[in-house]
Amino acid sequence: MSLLTTGQEKESMEQLSGDRPAVLGIVGATGTGKSELSVGLALHFGGWIISADSMQVYRGMDIGTAKLKPEQRKGVPHALVDVISPRDQFSVAAYQALAVEAVQAALRSGHLPIVVGGTGLYVRALLDGYEFLAEKPDMALRDRLRLLSEDELRSRVRAIDPVVETAIALHDHRRLERVLEMAAQSDELPSWLKHRQRPVPWRVIRIGLRAERADLYRRLDARVDGMIAAGMEDEVRRLLAEGVQESDTSMQGIGYKELSAWLHGSIEREQAIELWKKRTRNYAKRQETWFRKERDVHWIDVTDSNMTQILAQATAIVEDALREDVL
Repeated sequence: MSLLTTGQEKESMEQLSGDRPAVLGIVGATGTGKSELSVGLALHFGGWIISADSMQVYRGMDIGTAKLKPEQRKGVPHALVDVISPRDQFSVAAYQALAVEAVQAALRSGHLPIVVGGTGLYVRALLDGYEFLAEKPDMALRDRLRLLSEDELRSRVRAIDPVVETAIALHDHRRLERVLEMAAQSDELPSWLKHRQRPVPWRVIRIGLRAERADLYRRLDARVDGMIAAGMEDEVRRLLAEGVQESDTSMQGIGYKELSAWLHGSIEREQAIELWKKRTRNYAKRQETWFRKERDVHWIDVTDSNMTQILAQATAIVEDALREDVL
């Protein structure tokens, strides 16, 4: 699936593009306050939120994915949240198709689309117009790749394309396998993601949130403690009781994987929590590396700042950008 893949889609997008309407993107590492900021900006500018989080697409996985509760969303529509079962597979291309529809719906209704999330590949797929190659399953190769550990898969992907390897979340074996499968099928490296693009019909305003490393790690450790207090252990028990397998892609998410291993008796509870915190910190570091390479991002340092201050800075950035559109 790709942007503007048919004449009908192209005509529709051209009609919507007009004066290249604005789309706002909010990026940054997990735990920096992206979700709360997006709601504040949506209330101020009349926006609709489109999630760019590879875990929030799963229904029933609420605490460990840090989904905002209904009252925290304050009536702002959120797209691409709770769209598939935890037992289902979901691809970047599938995300792109649904997210493009969500952006179009917001624009048709006269609302500002606000794309928010920390899954870098989802953000680029939507805002940079990546074009995806058709999937051609190679079952024999998949069977061989499933025998490899995550470290072995990552090593092979890194040797082919270190940029793509950086973008793949921890424990996402399926995406690592897919990259290797694509590399075996095509003369092009997986970095076609950077080159096979079509111009999007929007002008993208990008805001990034970042924090000093020590402050970010404190936030993340506290967030894990808060998720445990909120009932994360019961959430994982429920998912397993409902038939979600430990091997399912959804259960490879940080927090779910570690607690699932504990519930299956593979590790102790304290070890599971410490691994969860460590892997969350590692993931945040990988996100920072990814998003530092993004172009035209207006960065806001959230260290020692409250949301009122952050919202004021972000509002000024968006207002200036929209004013430039008018001028």
